[in-house]
Amino acid sequence: MQRALSLARYLPDCEFDVHILKATNAGGPVMDPGLMRSVPSSVTIHEAFTPEIPFALRQKIWSKLTSGKANPSGSGSRPTRRGPKAIVAATAKRILCPEPEILWVPFAVRKAKQIIRRHGIEYLMVTVPPFSALVAGYTLKRQFPQLKLISDFRDEWLSFYLKDFEFQNSEHTRRRAEAIESDAVRASDLVVAVTESSRDEIRRRYPQVPDERFAVVPNGYDPFAFAEFRPKPNPLARMVVTHVGTVYKTATPRFYFAALDRLPEPVTGQIETRFIGRISDGERVQLEQQKSNVQILGFMPQAEALKTMETTDYLLLTMTNEISMPGKMFEYLASGKPILAITPKGSEVDRILQETGAGISAPPDDPAAIEAMLNRAFDAWEKKFPIVRRIEDRVRRYERGRLAQEYAGLMVNLA
Repeated sequence: MQRALSLARYLPDCEFDVHILKATNAGGPVMDPGLMRSVPSSVTIHEAFTPEIPFALRQKIWSKLTSGKANPSGSGSRPTRRGPKAIVAATAKRILCPEPEILWVPFAVRKAKQIIRRHGIEYLMVTVPPFSALVAGYTLKRQFPQLKLISDFRDEWLSFYLKDFEFQNSEHTRRRAEAIESDAVRASDLVVAVTESSRDEIRRRYPQVPDERFAVVPNGYDPFAFAEFRPKPNPLARMVVTHVGTVYKTATPRFYFAALDRLPEPVTGQIETRFIGRISDGERVQLEQQKSNVQILGFMPQAEALKTMETTDYLLLTMTNEISMPGKMFEYLASGKPILAITPKGSEVDRILQETGAGISAPPDDPAAIEAMLNRAFDAWEKKFPIVRRIEDRVRRYERGRLAQEYAGLMVNLA
């Protein structure tokens, strides 16, 4: 959500009066209250109740409902009926379709109607995920046709989230998601994606919608957050590689570790890998069983995470989805630390690295290339020479103040 926070910070400089509507008790996986310091006092924050249960409790309940096999099989055995847990899980997925945040929509719509009338709102920006917020967006557009509706996709829904996240991975959810996205795109005055690939993917599904309704405004980094960031040499007698952000299926470090394990013992013994952030249950087991030096530091507020990044040698990024661009990519750019990326050749992540010179990459399906990348990084660390030559003016293109000005220009042109 740092994109939304940065827009709230910089759009007032573009002569916009900004109002934010957020959930009173949103069930997010982590909390970082310090980020709110970046929101200027001129921004008005409104809240609407949501009946969501806390994220940790939600995950625990879902884990219990989906554990075990509903239909054990054996030689010649007939499939058994679905057990009670499987029935409850299926029912929950239908009620909370396409995602649990759908529960907030009626409360958000009711509150938003009050805000629109009271403050004369002209532009309504809905930034997703959570994607169910799109329902609130097109519902309000129908009731207030004069509103300029901007649907801002920070991630691609139908070819990324639905494929890679278990709760959304069902035919029923896909049909509902397709209907929601279709209604949102058709109702929107502007559909904004963070990468050209994502924009093209969404655009392809709606050939009858005019081209001028689709735009790209990349994610970026906020220089304000890095005002006190001071890159320092690593004081340890070993190379430190740091991964910041959530570890999950498409951001798995398993390709990195497979290559690391193939390096000669004298090399692997001098490499320490740190993980800052949330780790999904499916990936945690592998990290905890790694023989190499792994430090699991857990979630940290942004300021604390940046302080830890100051002395790392390299920043690790894995993104196996070609069109997705993780937000941490831009914080990595802002840090000035060289990036080691495992991503398909020609992917959005690879394109940014080629454009900025901020790091090197290797494809996840090419173990030899990943091993060569690690050897190159280790050799550079050992000999104390830079592994990349950044092109600073191209990095600065992703400052969020500049991107907010681009966004403001698109919005003004809708009038």
